[in-house]
Amino acid sequence: MSVGAASRPGFDPLEPFANKELLDELVGELGKFRYKLYGSIPIRFHRGEPTAYEFDLNLGVVHFTEQDFQRLSEIFQQINKKWGTRMTFCIYPSKDQARDMILNVRGSPRAPAEID
Repeated sequence: MSVGAASRPGFDPLEPFANKELLDELVGELGKFRYKLYGSIPIRFHRGEPTAYEFDLNLGVVHFTEQDFQRLSEIFQQINKKWGTRMTFCIYPSKDQARDMILNVRGSPRAPAEID
C-alpha cells in the first residue's frame, strides 16, 4: 500500500470509490483528459452513479488513438501508485445508444462481472 493510502484511516483499496477524495481525483483527471481527436469530453455517468467498486462513463461517439490509451494508462498508474490501488479501465460499445463508447473503470475484483 502506498504512503498516501496508508495515512487515510479506514481506506479500503478494494472499495476505492467509497472514498470521495479518490473518486473526485480520478473523475477530475478523466474530466480534464484531452482525447487526441476530440479534446475534452464532458463527464457523463452511464448506468448510474459510481459504486464502491466501479463506474462507467459514456464518452459518446469517439475514436481512440494509441496516444489516448497510453495517456489513460499513465493516469491510472499515477493514481494507483499514490493510493495503493489496482484500478483498471476498459472500453466497450454501449448497448443503449448506437455508436457510443463506454469507459468502464474497475477499482476492485469485487466489481460485478457482466457477460452477455
